[in-house]
Amino acid sequence: MKRRIGCVVVGFLSLVLSLQTASAAPVKGERLNLTGAAFICINAAQAGCPQAAFDPALGFLTNAQGTWVANVALPGQTVVTALTLCGNFNEVGSSITATLESIPLTATVGFPSAVPMASIQSTGASDQTQCFTTTKITHPIIVNKDNQYYVVVVVPDNDGVNFTSVQIKY
Repeated sequence: MKRRIGCVVVGFLSLVLSLQTASAAPVKGERLNLTGAAFICINAAQAGCPQAAFDPALGFLTNAQGTWVANVALPGQTVVTALTLCGNFNEVGSSITATLESIPLTATVGFPSAVPMASIQSTGASDQTQCFTTTKITHPIIVNKDNQYYVVVVVPDNDGVNFTSVQIKY
């Protein structure tokens, strides 16, 4: 009887340890998709984003002139491998920029400074929905206990860009 109980206890502990090991492993091959609906305008007080709206039927932000920010929540210890910016461009040369940033939770003096991790700028063609990707990632490991993460999208002027999404591959 004691042997059976001992075997059950050892088996249970082995299962618990294997589950803990599996849950601590970094996640790979996933993608976080942030649609235009996830972003907030951060320069509304300076007359930015005056007529912007998310069109749920088409899945994009229209009249998105201004600066937009979205929180990024990724599992700790994952490695970011790519940043993708997508949009519908109605004029040749239409351009928007997306930057993935981290910022420390604390600072020894004053406020902490944001650190760009990756940035991508579009070079849109007329009447096309396109995506632009970079795999140049600085400090790619997500460390949630020390940092917070977010994406900044800048639409410099309303020259026919309909911003659809930012994707983060990890």
